[in-house]
Amino acid sequence: MNNMHQVEVVIHVDETLNDDHRASLVSSLQERDGVEKARFTQGRNHLMVIDYDSNKLNTADVLGYVKQENVNAELIGI
Repeated sequence: MNNMHQVEVVIHVDETLNDDHRASLVSSLQERDGVEKARFTQGRNHLMVIDYDSNKLNTADVLGYVKQENVNAELIGI
C-alpha cells in the first residue's frame, strides 16, 4: 500500500543558471529521498516546481536541498 502524500512547491531561483546547471540541479534534487520530481518551468527559468512526499519532507527541507546546491532561492508557493 502506498502512503505517499504528494505536494507541489514552487521555488524562485535568484541566479540565472545555464542549461547544464539547471539540469544538474534537477538531477541532484531528484536523487533526494522524498523528492518525486523537480523541474524548471519552461520559459521561466527562475521558477522550479518540485513534487515531494510530505510524509518524508516539509517545504523547509525542500528549500534547504536547493540551497545546499549553492543556489540562492526562496519558497514562493505550495
